[in-house]
Amino acid sequence: MAGLMRPLPLALGIALIWFAVVYWLTRSYTFWSFLLVGLVSLSLVTLLCYGWDKRAAVREQSRIPEKNLHLLALMGGWPGALIARPLFHHKTRKQPFSTLFWCSVVVSAVALGAFLLLQQTAPARHWLDGHAAQWQFLVQQYLSSYH
Repeated sequence: MAGLMRPLPLALGIALIWFAVVYWLTRSYTFWSFLLVGLVSLSLVTLLCYGWDKRAAVREQSRIPEKNLHLLALMGGWPGALIARPLFHHKTRKQPFSTLFWCSVVVSAVALGAFLLLQQTAPARHWLDGHAAQWQFLVQQYLSSYH
């Protein structure tokens, strides 16, 4: 494997680059922090589900359905799945699963990219930004009431 990166560091690098790109694309919006916290949280949940499923597989217990793992990845948790696969040595060789996983990565990334970049989605971004500003104000008021 000389010259090739190991799968886990590569997965970590890709995930960090993805989150950096999402931050860069959303930094001018108020909702950037909500989006990043949501994506990181969903990625963590996805990673934990992969770990749980691997543990269940080893113990021959009830498993998490593959469709649920794909749905988590499709919803934006794919960075967690990308890290979990080499971390737990789980779902790395099963070909139908891998193909669907990579399709979910592409669809998820393209969908978020389209939402963040296309002119047609600008009204939705502005609506989301307005609501994020309201939430940010409420959180600041709540926190300041304890100081």
